[in-house]
Amino acid sequence: MQIEALPYVNWIFWAALTSGTLLVVGVTELLGGTTRGYRLFMAWLLAAFAVILVLSELALPPGVAASGTADLRRPLTMAFAAGCIAYLVASLARWPRAWLAIATGTLGLVALVVLAAAGGTDSVPLFAGQLVLAALALGAVNAAMLLGHWYLVTPKLSPTPLRRMMWLLVGVLVVQALAFGLALALVGSQPIEGELGWLTWLRLGAGILLPLVATVLAILASRAASLQASTGLLYIGLALVMAGSIAGASLTYLTGVPV
Repeated sequence: MQIEALPYVNWIFWAALTSGTLLVVGVTELLGGTTRGYRLFMAWLLAAFAVILVLSELALPPGVAASGTADLRRPLTMAFAAGCIAYLVASLARWPRAWLAIATGTLGLVALVVLAAAGGTDSVPLFAGQLVLAALALGAVNAAMLLGHWYLVTPKLSPTPLRRMMWLLVGVLVVQALAFGLALALVGSQPIEGELGWLTWLRLGAGILLPLVATVLAILASRAASLQASTGLLYIGLALVMAGSIAGASLTYLTGVPV
């Protein structure tokens, strides 16, 4: 991977984190069970993420494969950011907004797929799939970890929304593990050979398998009266999923294999 591709890894991280979180928050709001305080906090946070994403988009350099998507990717990114701001305004005004969040989050996923289509990998479909999975994993673990804090001040709040998010995270991590193996089998084994082998196995172990274990333990801990243990485990899961997502995108640009 040329050094010029590193800003694209940064863009992928913020686009995946923001779109995945907004999508999960939107679906959760549609299903119900969370507090207005949580929803407002997430709306402000997502607006801040959107600003960072726009700054990341404007800082992307020309001259690498992914720059070929600029004509389509940039308008999608700006529209996505505008949707995040609109979600904040709708949240403050108490307007219906769940479907706005879902639609805007989906728009963010489309921007990720467009980036994947630009190249930088030996399998565009697998890379696009990995980016969508990364967004869902980041969104689920981020929304769940932050929701866990509301149970500390609202102990009578139903644990159902939190458990939905954690089960979503479990499912996505399982699919990510399968996609990891599929990429090595169909595209090539370069990531596990030579100097990058340790980073590839670390991406699998620390970025997928360990968060999977932590999330299963968090689900089991959610049976207790207090959800402090679940929240603590989700902190660990968030850090690991973040690291795994960055490592996966970096390895894709380094080797061409979307792991």
